[in-house]
Amino acid sequence: MQKGGVGEKMLNFLSKVVRFLRKCIFSVLSVGPVPAHVAFIMDGNRRYARQHNLKEGAGHDAGFSALMSMVTYGCELGIKYFTVYAFSIDNFKRRPEEVEYIMNLMLEKIELMRRKDSIVNRYGVRIHFSGNLQLLREPIRDAAKKLMAVTANNSNALLTLCVAYTSTNEIIQAIQKSCEEKWVENQEPGRAGCGPINLVEIEKQMDMGIAPD
Repeated sequence: MQKGGVGEKMLNFLSKVVRFLRKCIFSVLSVGPVPAHVAFIMDGNRRYARQHNLKEGAGHDAGFSALMSMVTYGCELGIKYFTVYAFSIDNFKRRPEEVEYIMNLMLEKIELMRRKDSIVNRYGVRIHFSGNLQLLREPIRDAAKKLMAVTANNSNALLTLCVAYTSTNEIIQAIQKSCEEKWVENQEPGRAGCGPINLVEIEKQMDMGIAPD
């Protein structure tokens, strides 16, 4: 297409129209109540790939793109907290080839989000990983830690990625940590029999305590 030609001018015009309409739509939506915290379950990636005759694994790639779109729209609406249930501990029971593909894709997308021009950095989104990260390969754990460090000062929104996660595992871990903390307290002079573990103490140890309900 010739630079400055009719076709390019038309594309620029249409792009401006789309941006204007999008701005109008978001202005209308933001007038009503906006939730503080929105959670997404990344489900149906394999079905999506089959229905669209895509190669195996392509649905997970499309799912990541959809997630980034939702984060973008959410930030523009003023939503401050996002939680994404991305990979359950139970998902490790899938075929080794599929798990391997997802792990490689996860590493690729984590590295992508670390870039300065990524959506999370452009919109000032802090990343937090929730789950039993010890179940992940070391390169993925290291990449996750680096991503959390790189985005630590982003303050516009928080995106919690639940990876190698189940709520049951989180509850068990929180109770164990609470018991350990209570045990230490009871060993301190004058603190013996300082009372049973309560809900507040358990909630304090849960990964999801980083964001409102």
